[in-house]
Amino acid sequence: MHIADGGPAVEPGTAARGFLRGWPMIWLFLLLYIFSFIDRQIITMMVEPLKRDLDLTDFQISLMMGPAFGLFFALCGLQMGWLVDRFSRRWITLAGVTLWGFATLGSGLARSFPGLMLGRMGVGMGEAALTPAAHSLIAEQFPKERLSTAIAVYSLGAVIGGGLAVVLGGAIVHLAAGAGEVHLPVVGNIRPWQLVFIAVGGITILLAPLVLMVREYDRKAAREAARLAAASGSSPHGIPLGQLFKRHPMLFVGLPLGFGLLNVITNAYAAWTPTFMVREFGWDVGKVGLAWGIQHILAAAVGQVGGAMLVDWLYRRGIADAHTRYQIWGVVIAVPINIVALWSGDPWIFLILNAIYYVLCYPFLGYAVSALQIHTPQHLRGQVSAIFLAIVTVVGSGIGAPFTAFVSDYMLRDPGQLGMALIVVSVVFAPLVLIMLGLVSKKLRAMHAAGD
Repeated sequence: MHIADGGPAVEPGTAARGFLRGWPMIWLFLLLYIFSFIDRQIITMMVEPLKRDLDLTDFQISLMMGPAFGLFFALCGLQMGWLVDRFSRRWITLAGVTLWGFATLGSGLARSFPGLMLGRMGVGMGEAALTPAAHSLIAEQFPKERLSTAIAVYSLGAVIGGGLAVVLGGAIVHLAAGAGEVHLPVVGNIRPWQLVFIAVGGITILLAPLVLMVREYDRKAAREAARLAAASGSSPHGIPLGQLFKRHPMLFVGLPLGFGLLNVITNAYAAWTPTFMVREFGWDVGKVGLAWGIQHILAAAVGQVGGAMLVDWLYRRGIADAHTRYQIWGVVIAVPINIVALWSGDPWIFLILNAIYYVLCYPFLGYAVSALQIHTPQHLRGQVSAIFLAIVTVVGSGIGAPFTAFVSDYMLRDPGQLGMALIVVSVVFAPLVLIMLGLVSKKLRAMHAAGD
């Protein structure tokens, strides 16, 4: 039985609001996703200023990079998925973008660890709205044979935004390091790192109303059509969420868990690589931001679009587990190479070898989400996307950055051994990724053979 649609899921003539659709819609969502990752990741370039000004440890900073953001992102994302499947995705997205913009701006006003933790929680709450809504709208307008590529282009926001956070954040922090405090009207005197938060948060708030241009079909009409089809027995679209998960738990829970374990490694690298390069190679934060940020953008962009196009090509040719098989081979190739990079002792060798990981393993969202959306009916796409993101984010951000800092601070007891801590994360979690994705691949092949 085929659960999902073979193409765009909206009947011609369905009432709609807004005018931006198809690829122009994706470009707008891409812009918003870029700023979501700038707001999310810019803290990785502020480790030393935060430790100095707020008297923090690596472990405390890791809590802001990981759990403070990730747990609230996941918990709110589950609720957002439910809302996205029932109410206007445009207005839900507008509210979310505005919230995380103000939370980022508020992080710039924080003068203590609890205050900054609250700001990071707010960023997680707001960003939880964007991707479930975007995935739902994209899956509504693109056929499954091109879905990995469409979602991958949207997911380039993680690549570009994460890279820009490193490049711009490093440059700004470096240039402002000797400038002392900055005076803002009403706010008063603030440190340079606070000014960065305020600036990117303010831009995000200004971008939020653009989402109202997106074309959205009437949800009430779509739900009624799905209900009538299900009642007539001609469509499985009326299947409840619990029944869908009970029917295929290895797909709908196992796949997010497998990619969540991969995200442990990715989150650890993303959170701590800039600090590792500063400590290991003696580079200043501006040089690290420029070199690693550009490498990050180029390598991950190639992997994001190229990987998704390859997966779509393999899937069209009958490889039912293309979405997971590609990633299994990526882990087998890239993780050992990155361990060599961390051991190399040379910044340029590190950047070249580390780029392989960012081509093959970092940009998994496009094809991972597509594997789920292909088998998900329209009325559950927001919730399935939210559950995927919740699992991937909680596992990745809840373990990746904190576990690395724990190994460095409390097991190795040496901040200079950050590279070894990242190697420990790689060695522990890569085999778990391969085991879980191998089981999911077996499930996908069985579903294909059974006609599901």
